[in-house]
Amino acid sequence: MSKKRVLKALDSLGVRTSAFKILCYLTFKQGELKPSEISEGLGMKAGTVRARLSELKEAKLVRTLRDGYVSNILPYDILMRIYEEIRREMKEERKSG
Repeated sequence: MSKKRVLKALDSLGVRTSAFKILCYLTFKQGELKPSEISEGLGMKAGTVRARLSELKEAKLVRTLRDGYVSNILPYDILMRIYEEIRREMKEERKSG
């Protein structure tokens, strides 16, 4: 997929935050990428990409692989994290409610 098509697709999804754009880009590319490749592919500054990748890594939405490559985690893992968070919140509500 060309850079222009990727950017157009992301814009059509209403993707506004750089972190979400990076996460979507990794998902569409379906593989390991270096931060410089993400920066080039999305037309973002390298510093912005590195900062957002750090945030995404902290949130456990991406992982660092060998030689500085990054990859998104599997959609199943993301869904399980969301499920666990909802479940935890529901338990807390029951306790306080």
